[in-house]
Amino acid sequence: MPNLKIKSKQYLFKNKLNIRRKSKGELLKESFFMSIIGFFILLINYFNPKKIEIFISFKKNLYGIFNNLLEILFYSIEILIVILICVSLLSSIFLFAGSFNRLVKVFLRKSKKIRIR
Repeated sequence: MPNLKIKSKQYLFKNKLNIRRKSKGELLKESFFMSIIGFFILLINYFNPKKIEIFISFKKNLYGIFNNLLEILFYSIEILIVILICVSLLSSIFLFAGSFNRLVKVFLRKSKKIRIR
């Protein structure tokens, strides 16, 4: 028998929403605090004497960051090429060793094998 008390997920928070509106006093209080914080932020920006130098250095720093990212990209490509060369060298050494091992096994086969006819 299905459980009828389980609500669908669509209506999970239907009864938990805050439907009441804020009073005018609360709205005035929040707007007052918001204006004080905005005024304080503008005051901090106004009293900063080196605004233009900060913007110029920001532009130079962005250029430096992009330049460093390009250098990192080029160095990582060189590192990947070196790793590829090392892996190919090791794999060729293993292939030569394996081929030499098989040649030795073929030429030095023991003649004591019993042939079944």
